Amino acid sequence: MLKRNIWVKVLFLITILGFLAACNDSTGGSESGDDDKVVIRMANQVEESNFLNQGYVKFKEYIEENSDGQVSVEIHNGGTVASSDEQIVELLNNNTIDLSTSSAYGTASTTGVKGFNLFDMPFLFQDREEFYEFIDGPYGDKLAEEVGESQNVEVLGYTDLGFYSIMNGNTAIETPEDLNGLRIRSSAATLHVETLSKLGANPTPMDYSEVFTGLQQGTIDGVSTTTPLIYGDRFYEVNKNITLTNHILLPHVLMVNKDFYNSLSDDIKQVFDEAVDVYIEESRKLAVEAEQEAVDGLIEAGVDVVELTPEQLDLFKEATETVREENVGEVGEENYEEALEFLE
Repeated sequence: MLKRNIWVKVLFLITILGFLAACNDSTGGSESGDDDKVVIRMANQVEESNFLNQGYVKFKEYIEENSDGQVSVEIHNGGTVASSDEQIVELLNNNTIDLSTSSAYGTASTTGVKGFNLFDMPFLFQDREEFYEFIDGPYGDKLAEEVGESQNVEVLGYTDLGFYSIMNGNTAIETPEDLNGLRIRSSAATLHVETLSKLGANPTPMDYSEVFTGLQQGTIDGVSTTTPLIYGDRFYEVNKNITLTNHILLPHVLMVNKDFYNSLSDDIKQVFDEAVDVYIEESRKLAVEAEQEAVDGLIEAGVDVVELTPEQLDLFKEATETVREENVGEVGEENYEEALEFLE
């Protein structure tokens, strides 16, 4: 009987390995029964209705409609495949997924390209237009080149998920002192943690996919992330106070696995590149629309939305003004100086 159980386990293992091999045996993404069809695997950490995923859907619709049935796109939502930005980059590198976006800080920590950390510096850009003028220029090209030199992925472009706000279930936040002692969810990015610490909060790193449960169970008092993400993932169901601090703009980096992209035929590459352009343009529009929809939706949901006066905003800027100089090493002196030269 013991020998029989061992053989059953061995046969089961062989079956699973064969299945995994079949899923990955393709010339560009995974196959779905049609040897000539390319399946592009994408993944994100948000729910299907979230505007980040709606951008993915724009890409899917364009490439499927314009590839004469040669391409289909699988989108895995809600952290079912990747539960963090860092994991997304890792999965892109090893060709578990083919195309996806990751935050600038997630890309920096996984690839070692420090220049992405620049965007975590608080109150760096005046507005979104200034950010895109910078990232679409030589600085963004340099970051893409550095990633390509060290990774099995290629940077295709940049978008954003909106400006950061601070939400909590305890009190309305109008000054940095109102944050004293509050456990605010943060990414693990050094500059995110430092910024919240300077504001008096107790930054609590946590995977994004765990935030709702953390708020619900009281593991954290609040969350610092973009307003559209807060609204799209319904954090307002458990927290009723939000302050539009706009202290950080969250860039997202669109990347593709090199082996996958290089395996595409010239015809499909052309459609793929066009779909990328459509995605970049549409996702930037979606971010702007999502911010306004989020504020309106939060107010309608009974959330106390604090829009800081210029005087109140100055208090937050003053509280975090040393974060940049103290963390130049996280960004790299050359990168920091290049940004200052541009901004001046």
